[in-house]
This record gives sequence, C-alpha cells and structure tokens, in this order.
Amino acid sequence: MIFYNEDLRKAHHLKEWFYSICQNRKYSEQRRQFRLWIQEAESCRVAEFHKVAKCYQNWAREICAAFKHTDITNGTTEGFNNRIKVLKRTSYGIHRFERLRTRILMAMN
Repeated sequence: MIFYNEDLRKAHHLKEWFYSICQNRKYSEQRRQFRLWIQEAESCRVAEFHKVAKCYQNWAREICAAFKHTDITNGTTEGFNNRIKVLKRTSYGIHRFERLRTRILMAMN
C-alpha cells in the first residue's frame, strides 16, 4: 500500500524515523533528530502530523528530558495502581472509603 500512496508512504517514514530517534542512545543526536522530525512533520501533507508536530513542539523540552533520563520510569506507580484496581474489584461491597483505604494500605505492606 505504501508504494501506491505518497501520504501513506510519508506517514510510514515519519513513524519509523521517530522510532529510530527513540532507540538512539546518543542524547545530542536524539535532540537534533527530534527537532528535524518536528520540522519534517510540520511540512508534511498529512494533517494529523501537523497536530502531532505542534504538540511535540509545545512539549519539546519535556520530551528531550525523557530522552536524557531513560533510567526514570513510572513502572512502580503503575504497579501500585494496578494492585489498587484489583483490590477495588475484589472488594465489592465495601461502601466506606476508610475501610477500602485501610484494606489497600494493608495489602501494600
């Protein structure tokens, strides 16, 4: 399909390019490529990429910080959230917030 449609080919190229930027381990190169990617997405004929480019431009500093600090994740927080959701699901019938809170605190220890 991408061989027959120029917009689809461009979208695929931008997607793959962004994946390669994320996989790159050199921060300075990531930052440079990211800025180029935004410029390319802004000039693309695919309207959806204009929205993405504008969003990435607004959040460029934060996105570049995420490239730099790859050792920081929210995995622990997501794990706690998942455990709390499971407790809420299995605690059907607990109507008082304090009891649910106590059960969550007991389970997390």
